[in-house]
Amino acid sequence: MQEEIGKTIDNLLNVKETIYGDLKIFSGEYKVNDQDSTRLYITITWSGWGKVCSSRAATRLIGTKYKESQIDFILFTGVAGSLSNELNQWDIVVPKKLVQYDLDARPFFNKFIIPSLNKDYLTPKEIWYEWIMNSIKKGINKKELKNIKKIHNGLIGTGDKFLSKDVDILELKKNLPKIIAVEMEGAAVAQVAEQENIPWIILRVISDSADDSAANDFSKFISIYSQSSWHIIKNILINFENCPKFNKH
Repeated sequence: MQEEIGKTIDNLLNVKETIYGDLKIFSGEYKVNDQDSTRLYITITWSGWGKVCSSRAATRLIGTKYKESQIDFILFTGVAGSLSNELNQWDIVVPKKLVQYDLDARPFFNKFIIPSLNKDYLTPKEIWYEWIMNSIKKGINKKELKNIKKIHNGLIGTGDKFLSKDVDILELKKNLPKIIAVEMEGAAVAQVAEQENIPWIILRVISDSADDSAANDFSKFISIYSQSSWHIIKNILINFENCPKFNKH
C-alpha cells in the first residue's frame, strides 16, 4: 500500500518516475548526511495487494535502471498480522524464513514446495540479514524508531488471503507450528529475487492480530504507520557502510 512507503519518496533527490501500466516506479538519490557526499541510489514502488501484484512489481523494479545502476538488493517493507502471543502491535519481524502457505502442488511436490526452486522455505542471505537486524536494533536502542517496540525473527507465511477466521488460523498453525505472522506479498517477492539471484530481506511491522478484529485494527493502524515507515527505512540507509554492497558515489 502507498501508506506502507509513507514519506520515503519525499526524502529522495532528483526523483525520476517510470510508469508501467498502472504501476509507478520512483528512482532517486538519498544523501546520507550533510558532511558526507555519499548518495545511495534508491528505486521504490508500492505493489498492490497479493502475490501476483508484488511479483510483478519486483520484476519491474529489477529491470528499472537509475543512472545505469543495477539493483543490488531488494528490501520489502510493510505490515503483517500476528499469529503469536509474543507479538504486539508495532513490533518488527525480520523473518529468517518465509513460506507460501497456500502453495500446494501435490501429488507432484510436497505441500508448500516451490517447484521452480524445489524448496518450501525461503531464507535470506545471512550477511544481509545481519546488517538489517543490527540497523533496526540500533535504532530501537537509540529510540530513533517512532512507535517501534521489539524486533523478532520468526517464520512469516505469505498467502493470497486476509486471514481473520479462527478456523483458518488453527489449520495454518497445525500445518506450520512455528509460524508467527502472516501477510500477502513477502514470500512472492523473495521468490522473484531468489530466482533473479538478487539479495533480499522482508521486513514487517505488526499491525493487528489475525482475528475477527483484524480489519478494524488494520485500518486504524495503517494511517499512523504511514507517518512512521520512513523512519525505519532511513535507519537502515544511514547504516549503509555496514551493508555488504551498495552502489554509491
